This record gives sequence, structure tokens and C-alpha cells, in this order.
Amino acid sequence: MAEQKTKKGFFGRVLDVISGKPSDESPSLKSEKPIIDFATADSDPTDLEFVKKFTSSGGKFLYCIDEGEAYQYLHQIMEESGLDQVFCTDANLNSILKKANVNISEDDWQSSDAFCTSCEYLVSFNGGIMISENQLHGKKLEDLPETFIAIGKTSQIVENLRTALAGIRFRYKNNLPSQITTIKGPKKVEGLDEENSQGKVCNKEIYLLLLEDQL
Repeated sequence: MAEQKTKKGFFGRVLDVISGKPSDESPSLKSEKPIIDFATADSDPTDLEFVKKFTSSGGKFLYCIDEGEAYQYLHQIMEESGLDQVFCTDANLNSILKKANVNISEDDWQSSDAFCTSCEYLVSFNGGIMISENQLHGKKLEDLPETFIAIGKTSQIVENLRTALAGIRFRYKNNLPSQITTIKGPKKVEGLDEENSQGKVCNKEIYLLLLEDQL
């Protein structure tokens, strides 16, 4: 019988590649394409900086070249984290969650053990996920489930907070959303001045599925 290797979990492999450590195993999912293509490709520095800052703060990152991969990863998140029900009020995301066979609630956030949402922007400067009233719908972040699953697109990555806020002002014009905040993981990011990073530390388990924009 062949010697069985110890599995690290597929998020551990993402962190290994970003930190430059060699991987000793192939991905556990059936897809033959590595799950960390985005982190290892010849990416724009802004993109790669976001991934490094996000994962350094404790966020768990998955790059999806299409929605089909998102279905696989969502299913595996549910299994590996032992999640039963996801609270989500976004119709577009609910379509993705249903195709991933995820149990969804659109109103029972107190009994759900995960919250799935879109985002406004992904900020490279501090590795933060910018959300607003459009995602929170009047609820406080600390009152939502302990697992936070954000689904964003590559086009939403911006260099800094100023660019993100300018984008919000342009997009919504005279109907600016309230509750604009940038969420980061609980870990301190090396080389980042935490006092001036203008991001809310989030003591939740944060996942980000980043989808490639379809042309």
C-alpha cells in the first residue's frame, strides 16, 4: 500500500503558494486545474498585493475562473467548516448557492451559521473587503453569523480607499449607501500601519471567492 501523505486542507495550499513555500500535494478537488492560479500568475501588482494583504490578515482566498469552480469551492467550504445554513439576501448569489446545493435562508440570519454577500470593492492597500448598506441591509456586522463568505470579481480590486470611495460616488451618484466599511481579518499585517489602515477588524472566519470577470 502506498504511503499516505498528511493533508493540509486546500486553503493551506493557497497560503503556501502566496508565501513561496513549495506544495507537497495536488489539489483535493476533482478539477485538475490548481486552485491558486491567480496567486501564481503574472498578475498586476495591485491584484497580488490585495491577495497577500488579505491572506496575511487571516482571510481565506479562492480564485474562481468561472461560476462552476465557485460551486465546487462553496460546497467544500460548507463541508470543511461544518456549515448547515447560509444567510443570503442577494438574488444573484442565491442562484450560485443553490447550484452548489447550499441550504439558504433569506430572513433567518440568527439561526444561520454563515453569511454570504457581494461587496463594493476589494482594497489592495489594506487587503480589505469594502461593503455597505447594500450588503448589510441595516444589520450590524457583529450580529451576523460567525462565518463571512464574500463573492467578488477581479474588476472590483482597486489600489486604495480613495479610489474605492470615488467609485461608489460615481456608481450611486445622488443615492450614496450608508454603512460603508472595509473589513479585514483579525491578524496584524506586516508593514501596514494599523492605525491608519481605515479598516474594521473582523473577528469572524472570512472567505473570499474571487470570480474572473466574463468578457
